[in-house]
Amino acid sequence: MRILVLRKERELTQRIKEHFKAYECSFDVFSDASLVFDAIYKKIYDVVILSIEEPQSEALELTKQIRENKIRVPIILLSCFHAFEYLKMGYEYGCSDYIKEPFELEELRYRILQSARHCHFDTDENIFYLQNKFVYDLNKYRLSKNNVTISLTSAENKIIQYLIKHICRRCSVEEIAEMLSEEKMVNLSTVRMHIKRIRDKCGDKLIESAKGVGYRICRDRPE
Repeated sequence: MRILVLRKERELTQRIKEHFKAYECSFDVFSDASLVFDAIYKKIYDVVILSIEEPQSEALELTKQIRENKIRVPIILLSCFHAFEYLKMGYEYGCSDYIKEPFELEELRYRILQSARHCHFDTDENIFYLQNKFVYDLNKYRLSKNNVTISLTSAENKIIQYLIKHICRRCSVEEIAEMLSEEKMVNLSTVRMHIKRIRDKCGDKLIESAKGVGYRICRDRPE
């Protein structure tokens, strides 16, 4: 499970990371709220944890910004403040859970698991807006641009879904081949052939490549 944490105070963050070592969780920790939104666009997280550590905390506004941009990752707010107004704002802005400090680390683990497990998506939230105006609908396995559907084979769909799952990370030809080989063995030249056919249909503006590194797809950024 990949988790993003925004918190300035380091002691609790370190305790959380130590506690979760046994549960195969990876953490990206930020102390600067201005970097979080960009990070969420570059990676897909299972859960985002934002801390309200001061009265004018950016965590609440960041929650609102994430939801306004239709990013439906579960958001857990950790709050040093027990006033009802903070809890009310948190849920109104779109948090999935709200935890008042202090709390037990096992309670946090349980709430993380519950938030990830019960994160339901509607149709709009399964739609990924990709760079250069491409749109991918995970419910319908449909790639389109300007409302025109682009026909894809099963293998081409799987490649695009895999690159979206690892949004903005360069995925090697080897790992894509391994992913496709779950049903039957696929070699590296076959992967390159599928990528070429996707580009024949979409041009070279959907899938980026770097020689010797791999391929990636990135989100469209809000204007």
